[in-house]
Amino acid sequence: MSLVLGPIHHWMYGKIKTTEARESAIVSAFKTKYGAEADKILEQVYKKYPKSTVNKPLEELLANKPIHQGIQSLIVEAETREAAMIAAFCAKFKDAATIAAEAAHKYGISCGKEAIKNKGLTPADCSNTAKVFEVMGEYLCDGMPCDRGAQVVSESEKSTSWDHESCVHEPYWKEAGADFLTMCNIVNEWIAGFGEGMHSHIGYKREKALATGDASCLSNFTIKS
Repeated sequence: MSLVLGPIHHWMYGKIKTTEARESAIVSAFKTKYGAEADKILEQVYKKYPKSTVNKPLEELLANKPIHQGIQSLIVEAETREAAMIAAFCAKFKDAATIAAEAAHKYGISCGKEAIKNKGLTPADCSNTAKVFEVMGEYLCDGMPCDRGAQVVSESEKSTSWDHESCVHEPYWKEAGADFLTMCNIVNEWIAGFGEGMHSHIGYKREKALATGDASCLSNFTIKS
């Protein structure tokens, strides 16, 4: 593999890092809530799903692997580990799913605020739902570029909707033994938080979801009155 990776690969790596940072935010919330019990659970989870080496350069992580295969493996590792961790806590504590969703929402807010600074966005940018959705795509890992991730259904400054015909995350979540709807809720709380972090008047709604039995997912950002 060339030591010089294209921008798209580093773009994907950034999205993977966001997933791993969300996991860390949820872990912190669990440790605060459950104390020493959380450490015991995490020790068992990380024996099967080793902790991330996210601070290593991408070139080192991929080593001699084909680039596409290497990036895909990083996605699988990150999403499976996060789901396994959440599943383990949900099996032990009745309120774990709520704690995880709240932590994901708070982390989403911080990501939205970070995006404003990193991209030098104007107030007009942040109150434009189409722009907010576009920027969110820089942070949210929604499969590989070749996968059919979120597809815009309609977009404008005041309302932007997108759908999914399939869930790219579901196989990893199921492999980890996590509940489909629980994980969907957590990701959706992150999305809601991201919009809120970019502008307090950005509202998020999940209209349909594969995880609730619908034929497809449908979500939207709108400007709250």
